[in-house]
Amino acid sequence: MAANGNGTDLKRTQIVTLLYIIFVCFSVLNIKISILDSNSYSIKSFDILDKENRKKIDLSNTIIQNNINQIDTNLKAHSYLLIRTRLNQSYEKLNGLLNLINSEFNKRDKSLETEFNRKNLIEKILRSDEGLPIIKKDLFELSKYINQTPYKIPSYLEEFVPIADSIINFKGKKQKWDSYLFLNKPTAMSYMQLVRIKLLITHTQLLYQEAALKEIGYLPTFFSKNNPALYELKNNVKVIAQEAKEPVREFTSTEMKNTKTSDIVIDDIFNKILKTIHTENIFAGLNTTLFSDFDFEIGKDVDIEIVPKVNIANINKNFVANFNRVGDYEIKFYDLRSGERKLLFQKKVYANKLPDPVLRIKGENIGNFNISMKELISSERLEAVLYINNLNYFPGRINSFKVTRIHSGVDTETAINYGELFQSNTQRLIAGLDKNDIILFDNINVSLVDGTSRKPAPLLYKVTN
Repeated sequence: MAANGNGTDLKRTQIVTLLYIIFVCFSVLNIKISILDSNSYSIKSFDILDKENRKKIDLSNTIIQNNINQIDTNLKAHSYLLIRTRLNQSYEKLNGLLNLINSEFNKRDKSLETEFNRKNLIEKILRSDEGLPIIKKDLFELSKYINQTPYKIPSYLEEFVPIADSIINFKGKKQKWDSYLFLNKPTAMSYMQLVRIKLLITHTQLLYQEAALKEIGYLPTFFSKNNPALYELKNNVKVIAQEAKEPVREFTSTEMKNTKTSDIVIDDIFNKILKTIHTENIFAGLNTTLFSDFDFEIGKDVDIEIVPKVNIANINKNFVANFNRVGDYEIKFYDLRSGERKLLFQKKVYANKLPDPVLRIKGENIGNFNISMKELISSERLEAVLYINNLNYFPGRINSFKVTRIHSGVDTETAINYGELFQSNTQRLIAGLDKNDIILFDNINVSLVDGTSRKPAPLLYKVTN
């Protein structure tokens, strides 16, 4: 009996010890309520900041729409707006997930406050097909999209939203992306992360919209009717307009009559120039809109001289110039309204070489290395495109290319083609292709309107049937 009693006491002691260890573990794992409360304040702060930034985005969007024609002629501004649009898509996805979480909480008569220290319900939503898989895929694609664009500006989004399948935490351990940011955490923390990333996307979208507007002369400033000084927001505040010694006041009708006409004219011209001038991203051989809403008469009101001389035209209130060669030019703008030829400003600009064109088989098989015989025969030609300035035509021509049929890894037939249309020898080669054959287009020669010749990368397609 004593042995049994000792055995029973030993087991009892072991069970009590085990329960104590479990209790200690839970005590260590338990998160202080004050930490969770602080996440509540973070969520509310991020929400308020996001709403304020969305107001700025709406305002800048209005300005963008009012100046969309001018922005579309500026390569850098147009690129910024494409990134802006892509960022907005990510914002909508994050907003959609947050709305889904709130909706699921409401269906179960719960709320963010009641679920704050729990994780089961929010994890179920986050792990669903409508949850983190969509967000992760979108954020990774967004990062790739921005990094591949020719024009990119620094942002906190890249710094504070890690983009990697596995992340090393502060203790040096690897964690999966979704676990590191969202999973196995109370609702307070995972929800806060979603709101935080949404705010970073909003802030980045605003940066790109303001950068696009800056390309056409708009800057975020403080403005006062009583003081014409403007202050641009940079790392340091900088005055960008001369301060007036006296406050600006409105003129009476008598004072307006006594004002020199030439002073008003010069001011009007300068305002028009500053608002509409476009001298960046000029490409040789392409029509460039130097001034939009140009309602001055050349030779009577104003005169514009470009050296070396180029072809110029006034088309639908747009002053258009065609810089026919790569290199430096000087633009001089004269005011003629006072009866004198008065130089208002001169500016040096550079006409860039056109970028390399992209070649493809005409049709819908863009970006795919597989092609059917039906698509190949119906395409009838190679075509070249340039993704700049919203061009709806190709500023050049395809001079020649070589076509090679590769059967079972061996070159079996070649043809030289002149021009973009498939000639008879090329058509015969295409008609003889079999399934799994490779067709190669190389030795491509292209001439562009900037006076240069290019040799684009070869095109390679596998015939599927």
